[in-house]
Amino acid sequence: MKRLILVAVAALTALSISAIAEISQVHLGWSQNDVYRTMTVLWHADEDSVHGVWFDEQSQPTGAGYGSLKDVTGTVVQPSTAPNGAPISTTPFSGTYYRAELTGLDPGTTYYFRIENMDTHEITQEWSFRTIDLDQEIAFAFAGDSQRPYETPEGEFGQLLTNPVSPSNWPFMRDFITQRVASADVDFMLALGDFVARGTKQEQWANWFEAWQEHAVTDEGRMIPIVAVAGNHDMSGYPNVDASYEWFLGQFAIPDSGIGVPCYSLDFPNLHVTVLSATTEQVASDWDCAYAEAQEQIGWLEDDLESTSADWKLVAFHYNYLGSFEFCTGYPSDCYMAAWTEALQSFGVDVVFMGHTHNYTRSWPVVLSNDGRCAPSACSADLMTDSEDGITYIVSGTWGGPTSIIQEGAPSAIRYWIAAAAAHPCVGFARLEDKKLKIGVLDTAGTIIDTFTLPYTTWSFPTPDYTHRIP
Repeated sequence: MKRLILVAVAALTALSISAIAEISQVHLGWSQNDVYRTMTVLWHADEDSVHGVWFDEQSQPTGAGYGSLKDVTGTVVQPSTAPNGAPISTTPFSGTYYRAELTGLDPGTTYYFRIENMDTHEITQEWSFRTIDLDQEIAFAFAGDSQRPYETPEGEFGQLLTNPVSPSNWPFMRDFITQRVASADVDFMLALGDFVARGTKQEQWANWFEAWQEHAVTDEGRMIPIVAVAGNHDMSGYPNVDASYEWFLGQFAIPDSGIGVPCYSLDFPNLHVTVLSATTEQVASDWDCAYAEAQEQIGWLEDDLESTSADWKLVAFHYNYLGSFEFCTGYPSDCYMAAWTEALQSFGVDVVFMGHTHNYTRSWPVVLSNDGRCAPSACSADLMTDSEDGITYIVSGTWGGPTSIIQEGAPSAIRYWIAAAAAHPCVGFARLEDKKLKIGVLDTAGTIIDTFTLPYTTWSFPTPDYTHRIP
């Protein structure tokens, strides 16, 4: 009798696991600029069917016990034309990507939810999320470039290779950092782009979202929402193959900018976060695409920054400048710098977060001057003694991708504008506290890489040494 019971339990367990596997890659975000009363739940399923999201302020053992059921929409990710008009030949992603926008929620409230296949009545485990309270002091994490190590093209993921110059321990470092983010119980993750190496390869996205579903959950079962930034690798294959914003947009919840480019903003208590698209629309460097993408967002950016009265204004995009490489060298990021600098400085942006380069750098407060051209020697950088007189530029591309060393005399080196640097996996945490913005960066061993508080004043600009910068 005991053996029969065990067999029955094993069979039910296998059925449950199989059913849940049909609903995978669960994650959260905001589809509109209302973090107090909305939350969007997203997931993937192999088969097109009717799904729903059960949710309630109380945890429930089954779907029937929840107070609310939200219908969902499903889309198939199948871009046909690149932004430059080129046709796309990559096979559309299989299955359906679903999303449910939960609205009318109460601020500062924890909600529990499950996803159900309404055709088969199979239902997932329970997770929770927390809406933002109207007057809370926000805390968030930031990092970019989880990607993957170098690889050969054979097989599902290819043969993963270890580069002796740019070491990586993927996916362990990526998932370890995600776990650290969850353990910090932050309000959201500012993900700075390049989630995957090849945006046209669905299996890479599936791997990322499945890892996020597993690791971006607190001990209490709360899933961390994602504030997603599009990266160049997320847009296409390599090199310059089948570029499209749709690979990215089909899987994340972001507000619609209305201009056809994935840029948007979110308002938190006393904090305005603006996300821009700096991808060059493809993997390889392309000047024309970068220039067009930068110019397309100028008007939207000016209107967005002018619309907020928040004390703290943060901007995030992927392609960086004022990191460990020289700027104004003809790299496509110069186009973004030339196009956006005036707006960023005129409207009092405090910090710019970027990815792309696989290390960590933080600048001193900087004022840039340029003549509007994205050309070498078209601009200069002046360091400010008062952080409120300049912008702090942070590059954080250390979420598990192969690291970019910082070495004296190398293309990636300590520059005069750099206040802190590291060249190994790490993650940043930011918190508003007592009208100050406090930021700290930890490596995977828990060592403090950088810590500072805005606003501040300084009368000297020491640069870091190289003794602990190379992995």
